[in-house]
Amino acid sequence: SPHPFSSWALFSGQRTTASKTTGVRISPLPSWQYQQVRTGKRGTEYQPKNIKRKRTHGWIKRISTQSGIEVILRRMLKGRRSLTH
Repeated sequence: SPHPFSSWALFSGQRTTASKTTGVRISPLPSWQYQQVRTGKRGTEYQPKNIKRKRTHGWIKRISTQSGIEVILRRMLKGRRSLTH
């Protein structure tokens, strides 16, 4: 049996019945049960890891490639206080 909170249950016709006298669809469930339920809060995705940050954006990684050296030189020309992490 499908979960009553699934988003497709509203459109599948399994949760609504037609009245024989009036022809109007009568819902056996309250309207709030048709709402899609969202669980879990957002905004907790970024969990910083210093080792990963230094290995990806650090001085050794930048100076080891030609494009990394170009990044450092551009930051020098611009006058950045910090050239790398």
